Formats: sequence, C-alpha cells, structure tokens
Amino acid sequence: MINKLKQMWKQASGSPQEKKKHDVSLAVAALMVEVMRMDGHLESAERSEIILALEKRFGLDQVEIHDLIDNALQEVEQALDLHQFTSVVVKGFPTAERIDILTELWGVAKADGFVDPYEEQLIRRMADLMGLHHSQFIEAKIAANV
Repeated sequence: MINKLKQMWKQASGSPQEKKKHDVSLAVAALMVEVMRMDGHLESAERSEIILALEKRFGLDQVEIHDLIDNALQEVEQALDLHQFTSVVVKGFPTAERIDILTELWGVAKADGFVDPYEEQLIRRMADLMGLHHSQFIEAKIAANV
C-alpha cells in the first residue's frame, strides 16, 4: 500500500513539470506559427524553419514536432491575443533565451526569402510582450541575418 502511494505521489509530482514543458513548447510553437501566418501565405520553407527550430530547442522527434505544430495552429486560431503565449515564454525562459527565441522568429519570417512588413511589426510586438528592449530586438534581427 505504501509503495503504491509513493508511486502515485511520484507520478503526480512529475506531471506538472511535464505540463510546464509542454506549455512552454506550445507557446513557442504558437508564436512561430503566428509569424508564419502573418503574411497570409503558409510557405513550406517557413514550416521547415519552424520544424528545425523546435527540434533544436526542445529535442523533439518528427512526430512530436508535427503534433506540436498542429496544436499550435489550433491554439493560434482560438487565441484572442499574443499575451497568453508570450507570458508563458517570459515565465519559462531567462532574457538570453527569449532573445534566442526572437532570433528564431526572425528565421521563420525570412525563411521564404522576404520579411513582410506585417511580420516585422508582429515580431516587434512579440519582443515588447516578452519584455525585451529595442536593442535586444535589433540584436536578434542581426543574429538572424535579416
């Protein structure tokens, strides 16, 4: 009986960490998907960039990444604003990581060979919501070679 209770306690205590990791990865994926959708064209190059970035950042396999992107697409469709995603990123990552995420967002925007002005405006707004200064916004843009 005690072993069973210990096992249940261990499973219950492990769940919030897994949920937190999932929430953070979904939030980052949702921001990337939103950048991909912003110019009105769902380019395969942008989707490929998202896949590479998520694979590198979270160490997910292809099936998990595609499920995550599909979930992110659904979340973005139902979202009222970006704050629900950026607030999770702010809580989940230190400033340096948020700058790296912003660089990845720039990578998604430029993957199709052109950064649409709407994409740039969206990334600027995301940077503000993630608590990043203008200089950090520019730092990420330069790091992405935009």
